[in-house]
Amino acid sequence: MEPTDYVARLRAQAGDPGREEALRRDRAVGRRRIALSAGAGVLLLGGFGYWLGDVTGERPPYEPFGARVLHEETWPLEWPYTSDMPFRNSPASGWADGADGVHVPVPVASGGLGAKEMTAVLEDVKTLLVGTNVAEDTLAGAEPTAALALLDPRGADEAVRKDLVTRFDPREAQLDESGVRTRGTMTYEVSAAGEMTVHVDYSFVYPLVWTEGHEVLPDVPEVSRIAVRRQFTVTSKGGKLVLGAYASEVADDCAAPKDGYLHPLSAEGRWEAGRAARGPRVTQADLYEEKRVLPSGPGHCVTPTGT
Repeated sequence: MEPTDYVARLRAQAGDPGREEALRRDRAVGRRRIALSAGAGVLLLGGFGYWLGDVTGERPPYEPFGARVLHEETWPLEWPYTSDMPFRNSPASGWADGADGVHVPVPVASGGLGAKEMTAVLEDVKTLLVGTNVAEDTLAGAEPTAALALLDPRGADEAVRKDLVTRFDPREAQLDESGVRTRGTMTYEVSAAGEMTVHVDYSFVYPLVWTEGHEVLPDVPEVSRIAVRRQFTVTSKGGKLVLGAYASEVADDCAAPKDGYLHPLSAEGRWEAGRAARGPRVTQADLYEEKRVLPSGPGHCVTPTGT
């Protein structure tokens, strides 16, 4: 466009009687947009202020207030976990699902043992782990008879055999549909005498929903997470697994009766357990510290710094 034509076009637009009206409408629309944005900000800040006022007032910090104002991903640590985000704020959210997290190493023939024979032992160890800590029937309260049959009964007393098993009372709680999260290591060594020993260090995190009650929001049940860690060695002898060193750690309700089940803690229970130890066997522990060696023996209940 020639400069003279451009100048003539600007003069024509300036003289257009509808131009001023169009500019007025544009300014009005802009003001409305600013007002709407400011209003939305006020509502958000108001909701946050309501939440902040509640949690800093007389009400307990574990009760969610204004929960529908804040996205659950941003909820405070004290608030309950829910079935919408059962692994909120948990490293276990990135772990493998159930049995998929139990990895069997690829063996190399050693000490007179062939790779096939060694693989069979490693698979038995995985079957033991999965059968006692992941299998749905076991978690729902059943006895993992087939898995425990892999153990030589002379190598483990009854207390340890019971402690190997993770079970929940179906009358109290059941596994959330999101399932178990699993992480750990399995290693082995073969002695000069040709005995194969397998070392196990595995953690399992279970999201549970109560059979009755415990709704955070309408139709949104509260989830309680229980973490279990097991460290032990087994040696293959005569087709059986002989249990050697053994240690376990459980993060659940340490004040609950020792009835063969693990019992979940609600958000209120977690908060109370965090304020004060509930019994002489309760200690604080970081369940995700990979290099930590557990104290020897079964049944160590801990108050977790997080699950």
